[in-house]
Amino acid sequence: MIEISTIGAVRSIVEMLMAAGVEDVVLSPGSRNAPIILSLSAIPEFNCISVVDERTAAFMALGMAQQSGKPVAICCTSGSAMLNYAPAISEAYYQRIPLIMITADRPVEWIDQGEGQSIRQLDVLNGVLGASTSLIEELGAAEGEANRGELLRVLGVSTNENIPVQINVPLSEPLYEFGSWEKPAAVRWVESMAEPIDHSEFQSIWARSQRILVLVAQQNQPSSVQHWLSKCANDNRVVVVSETTSNIYKLDYVSCIDRTLEGFLGTDREGDFIPDFLITIGDNVISKKVKALFRRNSDRITAHWHFGLAKRNTFSCLTNWVNTAATSHFPEFPERMESTSNFGALWKGQFFRAEERHVEFLANAPYSDLKVFEHILDFVPIDAIFQMGNSSVVRYIQLFNQLQGVSYFGNRGVSGIEGCTSTAVGCALKTDKPVLFVSGDHAFRYDANGLSFEELPDNLKIIVINNDGGNIFRIIDGPQKHTSSDKFIEHTQKKSVKMLVEFHGVGYSQANDVETLDRELHRLFDGSCSGPHVLEVYTPRTINPNILKDYFQFVGQV
Repeated sequence: MIEISTIGAVRSIVEMLMAAGVEDVVLSPGSRNAPIILSLSAIPEFNCISVVDERTAAFMALGMAQQSGKPVAICCTSGSAMLNYAPAISEAYYQRIPLIMITADRPVEWIDQGEGQSIRQLDVLNGVLGASTSLIEELGAAEGEANRGELLRVLGVSTNENIPVQINVPLSEPLYEFGSWEKPAAVRWVESMAEPIDHSEFQSIWARSQRILVLVAQQNQPSSVQHWLSKCANDNRVVVVSETTSNIYKLDYVSCIDRTLEGFLGTDREGDFIPDFLITIGDNVISKKVKALFRRNSDRITAHWHFGLAKRNTFSCLTNWVNTAATSHFPEFPERMESTSNFGALWKGQFFRAEERHVEFLANAPYSDLKVFEHILDFVPIDAIFQMGNSSVVRYIQLFNQLQGVSYFGNRGVSGIEGCTSTAVGCALKTDKPVLFVSGDHAFRYDANGLSFEELPDNLKIIVINNDGGNIFRIIDGPQKHTSSDKFIEHTQKKSVKMLVEFHGVGYSQANDVETLDRELHRLFDGSCSGPHVLEVYTPRTINPNILKDYFQFVGQV
């Protein structure tokens, strides 16, 4: 016999989460939310894990939802606890990942009355939520029906639109009264229907355009678009340009955008590479160079169609948005027209010339961040999931060809550093594949609580690039003009990563040159490092930015 809370609102939450197909729940301990967490953990259909730190818990849930493609519920006690969810909720909102935030609350009459652990919870995160509701305390059938209606509405938004939502639950004492519960009959669930839409305007623009560029950005589930891209790439007027986070790779697609663009940016050739028809697919674009290029030439782009879960006018020239949550259909192509356009070949030629220069530079490059990433990519297992830390890491990875069979992920919704380790942990919990997380030392220390989870998965391997602080601020223009940059911008520090890792009982090794790096990378993936493991790689702080600048200058000479 299953026993759960006798509080009606709690029972409604349990039953509606089951109806919505929720399987994973990340719970943070507390008293006000005790009726909810004890009830959810009593249900065999829910995979419940406990994480004390709410920020870590939410990012772990994000990583789990990222891999499963299903909504994940998170639950915390009242007061400031829910504010710790904010970074992960904002990341989920802009990455279009369905997190269901369940926040226990004090009764409405006690808010702003000096009651402990009480704040105005409902509207705090509304700017990064698809929907929110505050349930009412159930006294009878009418209140129960009202709560179920609200839950159906809010959960429907999350599941249909892939977006975070909030369910706020005011709870009065007594909190620990429990009674028997039987699984109810299935609740009728309302899902959005994907219907074909009229693409005649798209087809008309496609038919008359001579320079078509398809830019594929961040996609966690890319399979639906791969066949369509293959068909359109056969047209000599078309070039498909993909970012690493698109998880789209083909030999005749142009990737490694930043190094490819370097050869013509700011020259009189720039206009030759601007499309008259721009098509973007997915969510957030990483490359600042391609953003600057298309924004600077937005008046040359006749039409820009965006296919994605959210409207993205990234280049200030958007003309049409197709919500891919509302349709599963990409446009059919009109009959191929004869054309003398060489637009696709122009882009591909630039890409291949830049690749040749890339290989030539790396053959003679000294030990540095750039060289370290070259070696890391030589050892990544072919079926791995690659979780990329933000700032420098994701930018370096974008300079290298995608590895076939490897899936790339990163928190590029808001691009913060505060939860990358926790996200990687959540990801590893939902897959049997090897998960490699590469982080800078600054970001790794920031999210050290990600290692505090007592059941860290064995398939999680972490590489920390220790260049003594926020090296990204030595790469971008501006910070180095100021003498206080080291302390207040880069924030260099000597606190031991090794001691931090060993405190959490995680395996540790280190490397500081090419020889030891290759040896430790081999050990990391050949089974020698059983269980979760951190490899710390030291690189020269002051040399790294200069080598990267030399790299771009070299590859740009094409």
